[in-house]
Amino acid sequence: MSVSLILNERVISRSRVGELPDLPPSVAIVYPVEGGPFEVETVRTFGQRWFGKSRACYVVDLSDHRRQASVTRTPLTCKDGGHRFQAAIDVGFRVHDPGMVVSRNVRDALTVVYGYLTDRIRLHAARFAITEAMAAQLAVNHELDREIPLPEGITIYYCKVQMEPDEAAARYIQELEEARRRAKLGVHAHEARRSSTYSDEDIEDIKAAGRIRRESGERAVLGNTRLDFDNLVREHLVRHPEQTAHALELLARVREAEAAQHEIRDQRHAEMVKYLIDQGVVREIDLPGLREGVLGPSARGTGVAGVLERPDAGQPASFISGTAPDDPRYSGSAPVAAQGGPVQWGGSPPVAAVAPPSGLIPVYVVLDTSRAAADCAAELGNALRSVQTLLANSPDVGAAVRLSVITYADSADVVLPLTEVSWRTGMPGLTSAPGCRYRPVLRRLLDLVPLETQRLKEQVPRVMRPVVFFLAIGQAEDDTEWSAAHAELMAHTYHPHVVACGIGADRSRVVRRLASRPELGVVAVEGADPAQSAVQFSVLLQQTLLHLGRSAIGGGTELKLDCPQGLRPVMHER
Repeated sequence: MSVSLILNERVISRSRVGELPDLPPSVAIVYPVEGGPFEVETVRTFGQRWFGKSRACYVVDLSDHRRQASVTRTPLTCKDGGHRFQAAIDVGFRVHDPGMVVSRNVRDALTVVYGYLTDRIRLHAARFAITEAMAAQLAVNHELDREIPLPEGITIYYCKVQMEPDEAAARYIQELEEARRRAKLGVHAHEARRSSTYSDEDIEDIKAAGRIRRESGERAVLGNTRLDFDNLVREHLVRHPEQTAHALELLARVREAEAAQHEIRDQRHAEMVKYLIDQGVVREIDLPGLREGVLGPSARGTGVAGVLERPDAGQPASFISGTAPDDPRYSGSAPVAAQGGPVQWGGSPPVAAVAPPSGLIPVYVVLDTSRAAADCAAELGNALRSVQTLLANSPDVGAAVRLSVITYADSADVVLPLTEVSWRTGMPGLTSAPGCRYRPVLRRLLDLVPLETQRLKEQVPRVMRPVVFFLAIGQAEDDTEWSAAHAELMAHTYHPHVVACGIGADRSRVVRRLASRPELGVVAVEGADPAQSAVQFSVLLQQTLLHLGRSAIGGGTELKLDCPQGLRPVMHER
């Protein structure tokens, strides 16, 4: 489809103009002039000049033309460059300069008009997003709402453009709107679920508050009741009186078990004491403390107390000091359960109620579990169980002591957090590991000691300075590094007393560096068996804990060491 404004393809004589087919009522006759501009004859100039009937001319259509078209070949890309508009054009144009039309040989007016319009539309489309088709349309129509003379001699006197996204863009916009609607619906659904959840949580809080209130009432009723086995049975019978016969049967079994347990405990105490005397672990000076702290007041008047107070009939006094007699009964063989270290004796006897101590003392037992200490692992495990028995059998001391156990090799592990030890306390097992470094365990102590001391001070009016028992067996791989961590620990406000014990060759120097005071450092005697030295460390630990606990009960802070046989102080060494 085209619009030809020049009605004759070749020049014709003026006299033949009337022969042209479909001659419009308004035309212009354009005469070529050699070497000059074209001469134009229109209705307005007709008769003003004689051009001659035989003169060659072109006939140009001066009528108004209206056309409608869609822009399909030229892409009308939007602002984002990824989508396109489509445009429908309604345009009106006419010739205002016939000579220019002929001189430029404009055969198809639509090519000129549409070319101009698509350029303008494309420039405006690039300024708007694909969702702004109406704004782009208004901008284009605002610019084209005037008469626009073109250099080809054609005037655009009317133009209206309708713009909208093309098919792909329209599908994109539709999907985008659907996504927005779904998102909005999702927000409302979320708010509904959120409100429902809050409502459910409120109801649960109300139920929990009621449950806590009821439990608090029950605890208030039981607050002044001692929760031993007898009282628990009474409380059970109050709620379930129909089970009286069964409860009485259980109570009778408990009494029988307690009696049997007392008998077993006394027998094990006797075996343990005999073994310690036979091995030379207990000296005469150790007997009063061992009788009072380990065996307890119940041992007085028993055969066990007799072992500690005097030698058996017919035995020489050297038996008490640690030298075994010739009697075959004491040939040096220990009870089976005690081979290689302290016997795990005890049971779970009933503990009498004790008054709360006037002070607490935190105690940290730091044990070497490196490969160098592998031969002592069993003895050190027995040492922990012996400490448990000591504290459980001495409720006044146990109430004043808070015990923690830390092991170290290449790293440090808290195997027993700071706690009050009883028969129900689970004592940890010990496992050897590669490496031997002091810095990690000193850093762990620096983290734990101040924090846990402060917590205890918030619970009780008086907390004694913490005590650390540091057992050093292996050679430290970080010998040049751990001193800084040790100094930082000892510089803290809550710095502990450090009791250092060395087992093995060349331990005196490191023990002097670890101990917080010279008199708090001990080492095993030269050439001693490491396992036997671990047993001596167990005795030292128990004796010192007993002394510390009783000192804390009385409000004191005295710390002194009484080395058992097989350990010696390093205070006077040079």
